[in-house]
Amino acid sequence: SSPASYREGYVGVLDVFPGMTCGVWQHRPQSTGTVEIRSSDPFAAPRIQPNYLSHAEDRRTLIDGVRLARRLLRTRALSPFVVSESMPGVQVQRDDEVLDFIRRYGVSSYHVNGTARMGPAGDPGAVVDASLRVHGVDALRVVDASVMPRIPSANTCAATMAIAEKASDLIRGERA
Repeated sequence: SSPASYREGYVGVLDVFPGMTCGVWQHRPQSTGTVEIRSSDPFAAPRIQPNYLSHAEDRRTLIDGVRLARRLLRTRALSPFVVSESMPGVQVQRDDEVLDFIRRYGVSSYHVNGTARMGPAGDPGAVVDASLRVHGVDALRVVDASVMPRIPSANTCAATMAIAEKASDLIRGERA
């Protein structure tokens, strides 16, 4: 397979020729969202409000990331491979223009977490304790990425597997 680039103006649609894509992600965002129960029906979809880019630091980090990516692509090592910048495009220069591009075309990296975060019983944002037990509920644990108080600086898969291994040890220990 060849390296890929996205068709100009179409995030997610690949060009038919070899290309290069340079992306920017904010893996440790300060913005926080909410997940709320809408019904007592366990199959009803929750109300999800991610609040992307609600924190000024996240906006600044992504704008700076786009500027860094552009500088990297102008280096002696990479510039011979760059024919043109298709997105956001050379006409997008001011911070407000870059942020507008980010708002219109930005996507999550699908590693959201922290919706049932771990913390002490006195923490109003904590859902589970250090043993993954839901505060105030008997015989219920949460064992997935939602218990992570902060997103790791990598894919959440390994951390989620570690949480699951710890949970299995905790559960086996209670039955021993």
